[in-house]
Amino acid sequence: MATWNLTQMQRHLLICNGATCMGAGAEEVTQQIRDEIRAHHLDEQIHTSRTRCNGRCKDKCVVIEYPKGTWYSVQQEETARAIVHESVAEESIIYAMEHGERQRGETRIKGIDKYRKRKGPKKKAVLFVGHGSRLEAGNEEVRQFIEQTKEQIDPSLLVETCFLEFASPNIEDGIQLCIEKGADEVHVIPIILLHAGHSKLHIPAEIEEAKGLFPDIRFTYGQTIGIHDEVLDILKTRLAEVGFDVNQKHEETAILFIGRGSSDVDAKADFYTIREKLWEQVNVPILECAFIGVTTPTVQEGMERCIELGAKKIIMLPYFLFTGILMERMNRMAEQFKVDYPQTSIDIAGYFGYHPKLRTVLLERMNQALDGTSTGMQDLENFRRYVEKYGYEHTH
Repeated sequence: MATWNLTQMQRHLLICNGATCMGAGAEEVTQQIRDEIRAHHLDEQIHTSRTRCNGRCKDKCVVIEYPKGTWYSVQQEETARAIVHESVAEESIIYAMEHGERQRGETRIKGIDKYRKRKGPKKKAVLFVGHGSRLEAGNEEVRQFIEQTKEQIDPSLLVETCFLEFASPNIEDGIQLCIEKGADEVHVIPIILLHAGHSKLHIPAEIEEAKGLFPDIRFTYGQTIGIHDEVLDILKTRLAEVGFDVNQKHEETAILFIGRGSSDVDAKADFYTIREKLWEQVNVPILECAFIGVTTPTVQEGMERCIELGAKKIIMLPYFLFTGILMERMNRMAEQFKVDYPQTSIDIAGYFGYHPKLRTVLLERMNQALDGTSTGMQDLENFRRYVEKYGYEHTH
């Protein structure tokens, strides 16, 4: 082991080489910093050391500078090189010393206290998980829906919202936020219509990972909305809003029931089961299924099928919770269908949105998780068996 002469050292950079940071590119960050030091002949003034985990894995890759006491989150090469010149953008600073006090960047999570007190009553947290959308309006609808639902939730419960993808916070951040606020139990409730890959694999993977990080926290898992009588009432409400009377016979009307689409055979079977249950409650000769992606029949094929069967009026009925890119695409499809099939009356009904019966179902799923009767716990067990048999690379 070399012994360096550090008498001229002015700054010491500690570069995290823990497992999480290494997986996020810490080796490249290390080389970029050292290359920049050499290129500017600063070897004697700036010393670098690799370290093990520094306890800020969410901010990967982490670099600490002493004697300033600044912690950096390095996710781009320009940030790594800027550290050498003390010109790092504020958004990449985790902690900075100001007037002798350590200040956390506004965009940085607080993190978990290393030695949390365990005295006193336990706090329970309910973490609702939305899918997330590239369209921010859809994410905001989820947040507002949960805000409205809070009015019917015991105020002693912590309630947070997170997303699978496309929006913040993600599930990992959501769990950490619950624990930061003192939760000893976290009940994860998916805001997802059908039981498929997201609810079978992706969310359980996040929960299992959290169990490893926080072994003293109790986690439970709720079930998806699934097949539920209240869902049928929501669909009938949306049909009524476009002038469809469920108590009347509609001999020349077809309903085109449109789902997101999934490669999961169980999810597709459940979708067709819901269609059958709905057909029993609406007096139409034609109720066709279609999917906007992943599987068939497509929406175009479903529309053509309705027309072939003789429908003079077609109602497109979305099986979607909130707005999003796919919902906007469906609206554009409806406008194009009106142009392509001028002899047919075409309407599009609304998605679930803020329907009060959606809150009823979600609260039921929450209470099942809280009282231990949710089938979601079996999903966690099924996921563990799946990993044992096939392995699992969690990239969602």
